[in-house]
Amino acid sequence: MKSLLVTLVSLSLAACAGAISKFEDNPGEYGLYVAVTNIDMDTPIAVKNAATGEVVALKVRHMGNSPGYIMETLQPGRYEFQSYTPDAITDVPLTTANGYFEVQANCFNYGGQYAFGVDADGAPAYNDSLTLKDIERLPSSIREHAVGRDICAAGMGKPNERLPAADVQGQIAL
Repeated sequence: MKSLLVTLVSLSLAACAGAISKFEDNPGEYGLYVAVTNIDMDTPIAVKNAATGEVVALKVRHMGNSPGYIMETLQPGRYEFQSYTPDAITDVPLTTANGYFEVQANCFNYGGQYAFGVDADGAPAYNDSLTLKDIERLPSSIREHAVGRDICAAGMGKPNERLPAADVQGQIAL
């Protein structure tokens, strides 16, 4: 069992490493987007680049018994939520006025913590909470990509705000 857990964590870390290669190789044209989610299984969340119309699958990944993490390299721009599959089968559409986030190039874009569920009428509901200090609780394998970089607050339904790398050192322990 222990070796299975180590193997699963290793595979998750390898998948995450692949997700950041474009960002690491060409940060001037890409941003790294990171968020935490309450989705219990590895499943995609579909988002659409508002400028290009390209639909991108943000992959929710788990490392052991941890919450779900999203870590994807994205082109700069505004992304609108389209759908997610909470059970890996059913595609649930996501549409609200604040159902977007922004990504900036050469930045560790932190989207915060997403909570997906249903509202009182049974319709899909989702929101996020964003506190940059929460980056300190991310696994070190994810946090390490923020070291020496600007941090961008990529909260749902809000313009992206950038904290220069020089200011990050005094505010967030990476």
